[in-house]
Amino acid sequence: MAMIELRKEVETAALAELNRANAKFPLFASTHEGYAVTLEEVEEAQEAMDNVKSSMGVLWDRVRGREIAPFLEKETSPTAIYNQAIDAACEMVQVAAMLLKYEMSQAEAGHQAMDNSGMETGKVG
Repeated sequence: MAMIELRKEVETAALAELNRANAKFPLFASTHEGYAVTLEEVEEAQEAMDNVKSSMGVLWDRVRGREIAPFLEKETSPTAIYNQAIDAACEMVQVAAMLLKYEMSQAEAGHQAMDNSGMETGKVG
């Protein structure tokens, strides 16, 4: 049950991020633009997740009693990793929002194409 509630909260966050993005930037002008912007967010999310994974490796070394470099102490504390995980989650919310924006952009492009030609585009029949 907790996962269902969390999912609803994440969906709400994605919609809020979509609204912020739409207030600041127009819909995507093409599928290429939508893909590129979304891919950039995916790459940022992957980098954020890589930070979490790397920090967890250092934390695991600490748990096993291995010596770690002093400069890693603060960056790999549970609190620091918590913040990295939140950053990764935020990046994934942005991915979700950009995918919604991609869909909106395509729907708008299809609607405009239909308005301009008087016929639906992309459908056979």
